[in-house]
Amino acid sequence: MVSFTEPCNQSYDFFSSIKSYIKFTKNVDIYRELHKFNEKCNFASRYDNRIQSNNVCQKFQYFYTLLFEDENTETRTFHPTDYEYLNFWLNYQLRSINNNDYSIVKKFYNNMVDNGAMFKDKTELDKNMCYIQEDIYKNMDILYTLHNNYFEIYENKKINCGNKESCSVYIRECLEKYKKGIYQCPEEKVDKFCNEIRNLKSKYEAIKNALLNAGYNISDLIILPERQENNSHGKLFRDKKNKKREIKENINQETERLLYKPEENKVLGNRKQYNILYNS
Repeated sequence: MVSFTEPCNQSYDFFSSIKSYIKFTKNVDIYRELHKFNEKCNFASRYDNRIQSNNVCQKFQYFYTLLFEDENTETRTFHPTDYEYLNFWLNYQLRSINNNDYSIVKKFYNNMVDNGAMFKDKTELDKNMCYIQEDIYKNMDILYTLHNNYFEIYENKKINCGNKESCSVYIRECLEKYKKGIYQCPEEKVDKFCNEIRNLKSKYEAIKNALLNAGYNISDLIILPERQENNSHGKLFRDKKNKKREIKENINQETERLLYKPEENKVLGNRKQYNILYNS
């Protein structure tokens, strides 16, 4: 049984169906009749950011309906990852309100149940609703943003984001998130998170031609760096090291030139005699 307060370890398996889950999420976000679920959300008035909390409660119930009860989903094969994604979604929403309370996810879910929210498979939900361990959640947030932005930029072999300005917002966010992710993935590291990051890099590389054909410049494109380019400390160290080497080489070259051209050395020496600042 999931602890009420301790963070839980959740798998990345739901990312195998992330395209479907992102579509469900968009449907939830644009649904205009969330008020139907309001009666079961009275408890939200006890939370900080009451209006946001109430909205999360309404959306969660509608999301559950879409996944498990809606007539349009009858052809779907239900999978354990449905519960995992619903838990990630609830974490994602509640952490924007209060991300320091480990009990918030389970407590919020229990409040919905206590207020009459009907979940036909409550036992499965009980097992899956938990506050995701911090490092795992951050990695999931990186992957989710990269997947979501990919579909905002490109879907069904077409540029989706309209114009360069709106595309660049997604592109910049992708680059920032990708850097945070790839830094954790040295070449020898093989796990689900790193495999997902590498697969995403391949997907983004594949849309370059489509963006070029749509009139984008090379500078507009998503260039996701290799891991060694992303380590700012390593880059700084390499820059300093290369600078020192460059200075040393320049000194050696200048010394060598003067040794073999004594007449230039003499001229430079004469110039130095007169190159003196005069302070009045």
